[in-house]
Amino acid sequence: MALAACSLFMFPSIGPPPVTAKAAAKAEQAGHLTPSAFINALAQGPLGTPSFDERFDTFDSGTDQQRPKKPHRWRTVYGYGGPRSLSNRQMSAGSFASDAHFAGMTSSGAGTMPLGLDPFLHERGQLTILAQRTPQSLRAMTWNKPYYGGAITTKFSFAQKYGYFEIEAKLPSGKGMWPAFWLMPLKGTWPDAGEIDIMEGLGDPHTIYCTVIAGKHKKTTRVRLGFDASAAFHRYGLLWGPSEMVWFVDRKPVASAPTPRALTTQRTYMIANLAVGGAWGGYPDKSTRFPGRYEVRRIAAWPHPDMQATRRGTSSNPTLSF
Repeated sequence: MALAACSLFMFPSIGPPPVTAKAAAKAEQAGHLTPSAFINALAQGPLGTPSFDERFDTFDSGTDQQRPKKPHRWRTVYGYGGPRSLSNRQMSAGSFASDAHFAGMTSSGAGTMPLGLDPFLHERGQLTILAQRTPQSLRAMTWNKPYYGGAITTKFSFAQKYGYFEIEAKLPSGKGMWPAFWLMPLKGTWPDAGEIDIMEGLGDPHTIYCTVIAGKHKKTTRVRLGFDASAAFHRYGLLWGPSEMVWFVDRKPVASAPTPRALTTQRTYMIANLAVGGAWGGYPDKSTRFPGRYEVRRIAAWPHPDMQATRRGTSSNPTLSF
């Protein structure tokens, strides 16, 4: 979740034409896997079983600071600085990540009873992350943050190097809303170890941002959507390979960037969160409606097709090209 130098990409209303089997085969022989060929391949299923597939039939979550023998599928804290640290829950200058267990902080340490600031609304097949105003009476126990939302991460349950990562979601709209779906390396310090933001929104339902960060290198692409992202579910994805990464909306390519060297060395885990307020997108105003709703229907990951081909002994080391 970071801002970098931006470029603009207008999302086309009509996607790339289907790639025929002959064209796809020709591309593979030439050593290139085109984004369109990848989309067709994904739709036809040869990538096999996803390495991770969450459809939220249940919501297995916890606040573990250390990886337990049997981790929850989702962790609702970031794990920085210990359970009492603001860094454990801070999402933006204006908001923190809460959950049903959060008991707040007092002058003498952690509170003893949950504050009732649960941002997660679960129903079979869908998880909604809510963004709310922090009650004035509880501000002293919440680092004086005026807003709270929620975060889920797979740091203790799933991580993968390279592949296709995707979220199917309906985004909140309104100034100050900051939904995100992103990847972080398991080890290292930020920003040197890197970060990949698959999708970030800033309250405009017709715009998202796609970012890659590695040390001093930052690149953000501003993508104008041909639809209202708050009105219906859409898929936001990333194909991350050893030489290039390509971002997708509804499985159509919308942005690309070379893979920084820092992001070729280790596995990353997935994060989805809804923050509120900050220097980048600004703070809510009178037009912002609460609660903000980040509705998530599916989060999934597949191994990179080249990596699977290598394991089968058939890889020609293809790269992505537009």
